[in-house]
Amino acid sequence: MDLLVSPSAEALARLLAPVTFLFCCVPVLWMVVVKPRVKSTTSFLSEVKGRLKTRWDLFTYPITANGRIRAAYAQMNGKALRMHSPESWMTLVSSPELIKDIKTATNDQLSLHAAAKEILKPGYTMNGFNWHDQRGIEGIGFVRTLRTLLTNHLPQLTPGVRGIIDRTFAQEVGSGGTVNVLTLSKKVVTKISAYSFFGLDYAENNEFIDAAYYYNEDVLYGSELLRLVPGFLVPVVGAFIPMFLKRQRTFFYGLVDIIEGRMNNPDPTVKYNDVIQWIIDTSPKSNPWTPPRMAFEVMAIWFGSVQGLATTLTFAIYSLCENPEYIAPLREEMESSAGGEFFVQGEGLPLMDSFLKECSRWTPVESVTARRCALKDFIFSDGTRVAKGEWVGIPIGPMLRDASMYPQPDVFDGFRFVDPKILRGLGQKSTQPEGPSKFTDVSETWHVWGTGKLTCPGRFFVSYVMKHVMYHILDNYDLEMDTNRKNTVHWRTLTLPSPGVKAKLTARV
Repeated sequence: MDLLVSPSAEALARLLAPVTFLFCCVPVLWMVVVKPRVKSTTSFLSEVKGRLKTRWDLFTYPITANGRIRAAYAQMNGKALRMHSPESWMTLVSSPELIKDIKTATNDQLSLHAAAKEILKPGYTMNGFNWHDQRGIEGIGFVRTLRTLLTNHLPQLTPGVRGIIDRTFAQEVGSGGTVNVLTLSKKVVTKISAYSFFGLDYAENNEFIDAAYYYNEDVLYGSELLRLVPGFLVPVVGAFIPMFLKRQRTFFYGLVDIIEGRMNNPDPTVKYNDVIQWIIDTSPKSNPWTPPRMAFEVMAIWFGSVQGLATTLTFAIYSLCENPEYIAPLREEMESSAGGEFFVQGEGLPLMDSFLKECSRWTPVESVTARRCALKDFIFSDGTRVAKGEWVGIPIGPMLRDASMYPQPDVFDGFRFVDPKILRGLGQKSTQPEGPSKFTDVSETWHVWGTGKLTCPGRFFVSYVMKHVMYHILDNYDLEMDTNRKNTVHWRTLTLPSPGVKAKLTARV
């Protein structure tokens, strides 16, 4: 009883010994057994969370890409930045030094062809055309065709182009009405392009033009479907796509017939000056192309020419409706000697040229340009490494809204790029620090046309067609948007016209 009431030190020690032992062992057990497991569990959960976020980012990429690219550019400060896209990791660069690395890369280092092949899936969506990853293996006659031959021939196209525009607007608009701007743009661009590609006879062939009109849409929808399905299903789904592309076959075999007719039964009394003839003339001589191979080349050029041109023209018409204060000075320029010079030379109209350039800055079709796939490991001059199979690109979208390059970037300034001498005559001041520039220029701040050896060779044709169509609209109609709805939608890195957006065109009195 006394022991229980007043224990001795020895008894107390014997009583506390097990407790002390356990107290000392708990930290050891925590460090040796429990903590690693907790850490392992935390690490596992963190890894799972990271993978789920990556999957979610890739799943939502089609509707979040533009915002993600803007956010990435805000972090770059001239440095390279690596971001994930469904196709591959992509390294974005914006500084002149790193962009120069893309410009000077050899064809076997960085490839536009390989990137385009991954996006468009031409083996399934372009009637089986599966081009090489590396540029130049089979010749690049199309570059000379578009950059030199077509550009030099533009003034000779003017009478035919004016006639096509007059007839198309008479059919689609008449004396005035409400029109779907994108549909109108696509129709007039398709017919003008057909005239320059195949000649006036085929530009008036309704079945052929209808197939050419829908060809681009078929490629876009087919490739987009294949990009959305899991990779292992691409060959399965891709095998069925050609079954639904009957118009594409009409277009392809129509091209083959034109080419075979010109090659096998040439008419010595007729000299053709159009893209399809120049492709025939500039195709490789050491390993001659067959008519189907030439037709594939024309189809690839057609896709690149028509789709982007129609979309860019649509955005320019939107901008004209939304900024009517530019209508009067543009009409004054058209009525001056500059208008006559444009019809003779196929270029000019500096006010309209600047307006079109500002439209492209304001609403660029692509937010990433100079997209290339690395055919081998590539190292930028700052040490940034790009693994084989990964992509590089220039975030042109946010760059066009960078105040360090374009003062007051969130203000639409249609005459931003005009020569200050011309602006003084209008009572305005130039805002661009580097001075005047043209819509078709390529510079350290203007990469809309790409960069380096692969700048768009058809950009002079694009400018020419847009000016003629805008000239016709300004000369014959007053215009305004028919609704106040949002004009554009974002999909992946593209900005596209919203479906069904209309404008009201009223014949001028």
